[in-house]
Amino acid sequence: MSSTHSIELTNRNRNDVESFSESSDSPIATLSLSNEIGQNDLQAEQEVDDEVNYPDGGLKAYSVIVGSFLGLIVNLGIINSIGAIQAYVSTHQLALVKASSISWIFSIFLSLAYALGLVVGPIFDRKGPLELLIASTCFVFVGLMSSANSTKVYHFILSFICLGIGNGLGMTPLIGVISHWFLKKRGNYTGIATSGGSVGGLVFPLMLRYTYSVYGYVWAMRIFAFTCLGCMLISILLVKGRFKRESHNTSDEFDTKWDKMTSRLKKLSYWKLNDAKYIYLIAGAFFAELSLVLVLTYFATYAISHGVSESNSLLLLTVWNAAGILGRWVPGYISDHIGRFNVNILMLTFYSICILILWLPFGSSYKILLVFATMAGFSSGSILSLLPACLSQITPVSEIGSKYGLLNAILSIGNLFGVPIASAIIGQGSTTNYNHFVIFVGTLAVIGTSFWTLSRVSIVGTKLNVKV
Repeated sequence: MSSTHSIELTNRNRNDVESFSESSDSPIATLSLSNEIGQNDLQAEQEVDDEVNYPDGGLKAYSVIVGSFLGLIVNLGIINSIGAIQAYVSTHQLALVKASSISWIFSIFLSLAYALGLVVGPIFDRKGPLELLIASTCFVFVGLMSSANSTKVYHFILSFICLGIGNGLGMTPLIGVISHWFLKKRGNYTGIATSGGSVGGLVFPLMLRYTYSVYGYVWAMRIFAFTCLGCMLISILLVKGRFKRESHNTSDEFDTKWDKMTSRLKKLSYWKLNDAKYIYLIAGAFFAELSLVLVLTYFATYAISHGVSESNSLLLLTVWNAAGILGRWVPGYISDHIGRFNVNILMLTFYSICILILWLPFGSSYKILLVFATMAGFSSGSILSLLPACLSQITPVSEIGSKYGLLNAILSIGNLFGVPIASAIIGQGSTTNYNHFVIFVGTLAVIGTSFWTLSRVSIVGTKLNVKV
C-alpha cells in the first residue's frame, strides 16, 4: 500500500512548493517547513485561500484565457515578429541608414514595452485590466498606422514609441489576470495564453511576407494594424479581473501622493533586500529574455547575410514561432505536475545548447537553420510563458501586477541597450561578426539559466526530488 507525502504552501504568502509523491517502497523525505512558519500561520493562510476559492475552470475563467490569448497574439506577437519588420525596413525604407541608427528604433520600442510595467503593475493591482487594455488598444493601433507612413528614422522612432507604450500597457494585465482565476492549473493556462504570442509570431510574418509583395509596405502595415485592433477589441470584452488591492488610507491627511510614493519605495526596498529568490529570478529572466529578444530581432538578417532570401528568412521566424506554440503550452502543462522552476531550467538548458552546439558551428546551412529554428523555438517558449507562473508561485496574488511590473521594468533596461550592443557586435554583418553575435546570445542564455538555478536553490536548496 502506498502513501503520498506532499506539502503545498499557498502562493499568497509562502512558496508554492511540493515534494514529489513516492510509494512507501522507496520513501523520500518530504520538504520541511521553515522553522519561522508556525502551524497557526499555515492554517490562517489556507483559510484565506479557501475564501478566495480560485475557480481553476468554468466559463468565466476560460473566457478570460481566450481574451488573454487574443490580446497576447498582439502584444507578444508583435515582439516575436519584430524581426520581420526590422529586416524589411532595413533593406527598403532605411536602406541607406546605418544599422546602429536603425537598432535604436527597435530597442526603444522593446524597452517601452517592458519598462511601463513598473507603472502599469500597481495600476492593474488597484484598478483591474479594463482601462489599461482600452488604452493599449488605442496606442497599438495608432503606432502601427503611423509606422505605415514612416519614411525617416525619426518617423519610425515616434511610431514605435507609440507602439511600445501600447504593448507596455497591455502586457502586464493580460498575463497577470491569469493568476486571478487559476492556482493549481496556473502553469498550464499561462502557457496556453502566452502561446498567443507564438501564434502572432507565426501568423504575422506570413501575413507581412504576403502583403509586402502584393500590397506594398504601407498597406501591409495598415492591414497589420486592423488585425491587431480586432484581436484587442475582443480581448477587452473577455478579460476580467477578480482581485483589487485595497487602499489603506484612512484620512485626507495621509492620502497624499507623497505617502503613496514613500510606501511604494519602502515596498520595493523590502523586495530588493529580503527576497533572494525574487532577485535571482529577475536576473535569470533578464539574461534569458535578452538573449531571446536579440535572437528574434536579428535571426532573419543573420540568415540573409548567409545567402538566404528575404522571403525564406521570414519563413525561419515562422518556423520558430510555430515550434514556440508547443514550447509554451507543453512545458506549462508538465510544470503543473513536476514543478515550474524545474521545467523552466530544463528548457533553458536545452535552449542554450541549441545556440552553442547547433547554431554557432553549423549556422551557414539553411537546413540547419530550419532545425535550429524548430528546436530553439520550442525550448525558448518557456522563457515568456513560465516566467509569470514561476513569479506567481513566490508572490501573493495581490502583488502580482506590481512585482511583474518591476521585473519588466528591469528587463526593459536590457532591451534598450542590448539591441544597439548587438548591432555594434554585428557591425557590417560579416560571418565572423555574426559568429560573435551568436556567442554573445548563447552566453546570455547560459547566465540566465544559472540565475534561474540559483532562484530554485534559494527556495528548496540543492534537493533535486522536489516539485518547485
